[in-house]
Amino acid sequence: MQIFKDTPSQRDLTKKEAEQIFEQIIAERNASKYPFIDHWEADFRTHCSTVASIAETIAARAGMDSNKAYVLGLLHDCGKYKDERAENTFHGIEGYHHMISLNLPECARISVTHCFHQKDFKAETYPYNPEKLSESRDFLQTIEYNDYDRLLQLADMMNDMGRICNIDYRFNSISQRYNIPLSKMQELIDVIKELKRYFDKKCDTDIYTLLNIKE
Repeated sequence: MQIFKDTPSQRDLTKKEAEQIFEQIIAERNASKYPFIDHWEADFRTHCSTVASIAETIAARAGMDSNKAYVLGLLHDCGKYKDERAENTFHGIEGYHHMISLNLPECARISVTHCFHQKDFKAETYPYNPEKLSESRDFLQTIEYNDYDRLLQLADMMNDMGRICNIDYRFNSISQRYNIPLSKMQELIDVIKELKRYFDKKCDTDIYTLLNIKE
């Protein structure tokens, strides 16, 4: 079993430094046996930059560190330097180890926590390597979620293919794209909407208004 230590703080990264690491992640993927193909790289870039922008905006209003939120948002999917399907792995835990190797433990943590809105998740609902999911669960048992974990969970679910959107739009898109009935996702929808209410209170405003999102 992987033994995880308490996640320490990391040095503050500038946006420029985070963007350089982001480019390295893409370069590493494209130099591998399974590079990004067709529009995948563009979609990956747009998704990560949008999550970073959402997190930065909410953090600034909520009295959090907006630079840190941007950095965590940009690098939250860093584990996709590997093709998790082709290599039978899971981007959350791959990103954890990759960021730990760069001495970026908070980015490592977010790589895992943004994937699981509930620590006691049901592994069978995730189409990834069971051993990697088990390793992720082991890590989650060593921490308690903080506001940056929650923020990135929310920001990740407030965009669809790089387009900032409301939560209902996002889940309707997922339902249509993957032919999953909304009823099957209702528990997750409720969790994400509760996260929104949490940040509405922290921001003292409706974050849809803050982000210029229509209901």
